[in-house]
Amino acid sequence: MAIQRSNLRDQVREELLDWLADGRLPPGQRLEEERISRALGVSRTPLREALTSLASDGLVEAIPRRGFRVPKLSAERVRNLHPVVGALEGLAVRLSGPQAPQLASQLEALNERLGSVHLSPMQRADLDRRWHQTLVSRNPNRELGQLLERVRARLRPYAGSWERSARDVEQARSEHAEIARLLARGEVDQAAEAVLRHWVGGIRVVTAWIQGGHAA
Repeated sequence: MAIQRSNLRDQVREELLDWLADGRLPPGQRLEEERISRALGVSRTPLREALTSLASDGLVEAIPRRGFRVPKLSAERVRNLHPVVGALEGLAVRLSGPQAPQLASQLEALNERLGSVHLSPMQRADLDRRWHQTLVSRNPNRELGQLLERVRARLRPYAGSWERSARDVEQARSEHAEIARLLARGEVDQAAEAVLRHWVGGIRVVTAWIQGGHAA
């Protein structure tokens, strides 16, 4: 990709998040900063700043005098983070108030696309991320929005868990559809509760994927 000069560190961080999500930076790999900086077309300084930012979120590990590496995937991390993301998204939905029902049609359209049999796991993961971003897009609290994006980013390395059974894909879509229906009816509090249930229910699928051999 061509990195623009503005907000360089954040752009590098976002690209590395994509690499963590799609397996270009697999668990356990030592990060060769010179190779990565060449691939991104940036100097070592913004790369090191981005890696330091990722390390603060536990997405890479800083090794004293040896650089950085990608940590192994962790079922415990999923069990800890999913309820937090669900609670934050639920709060964002509640704060969206009367504007939340206006999102129902967009959510339904994205959810329909998520059901295509022609999607790769990464395409499903991207659509799911867009669905959740749309869900909270009317949240007026900027601090909450920034916090939510930061916490959700910690789950990007687990995007490969969308390599799941058709039954589990349909379960996720069914839960999405329920949330959209509740919003369409103006039942915002009930939708927020359904969001939390959705994230907690997803723990089973992601941890099963990890335990199936994706942690190393």
